Amino acid sequence: MQIKICGLTKETEAQYLNEAGADYAGFVFYEKSKRNVTFAQAQQIMKRLDRCIQRVAVTVSPDVALAKQIEESGFDILQVHGLLSREVLENTRLPVWYAFHIAKEADLTEKQIFFKELPKELEVKIQGIVIDGARSGSGIPFDWELLRELRKEPRFSDVFGGRKLILAGGIGSDNVQQAMTLFAPDVIDVSSKVEGENGKDEIKVLEITRMVKNIREDIRHE
Repeated sequence: MQIKICGLTKETEAQYLNEAGADYAGFVFYEKSKRNVTFAQAQQIMKRLDRCIQRVAVTVSPDVALAKQIEESGFDILQVHGLLSREVLENTRLPVWYAFHIAKEADLTEKQIFFKELPKELEVKIQGIVIDGARSGSGIPFDWELLRELRKEPRFSDVFGGRKLILAGGIGSDNVQQAMTLFAPDVIDVSSKVEGENGKDEIKVLEITRMVKNIREDIRHE
């Protein structure tokens, strides 16, 4: 299990991730988000990140031009919320993390149909699924019990089979152990719950990263 700290907005936050040993750093390119950054801002932050930390560009319904700019700017992963178009999948060379929330069983059915209709060469580009709350970055967890029930269904593997499961949505030090125990996700994705009054909080970033690593080791030795 790995950890992603999402929504970096300041150069000083790169040092928090370096010190904590985070696995992924998320940068939001969405004007309606309070964590939105420009490419120039992102580049300055990325210069201070350890190279072993993968850079994730978080977008909402991106077009091909934005996807290309992300690729050319040195990002490692394209994360897509909202609409993931075939055009973007056809034109990007980056691995894609596709994000959606599960509010009801119909949401899983919709995504199952989406994947079944994709040509194989495009489907394989989607290497991760991000399960998030109804409003990304709100700090509110989604219905974990519903996800537990849906995971028991055979069709669940149509969407998640062979892909990383990235668990997001209101995860912090108060509930990360429960999240990891219940779902054993490949990646824990945190944002709002490691923030203070002025962006990411160093102590909170260090605390949750340490917790994820310790819990990971405990699970391995069970």
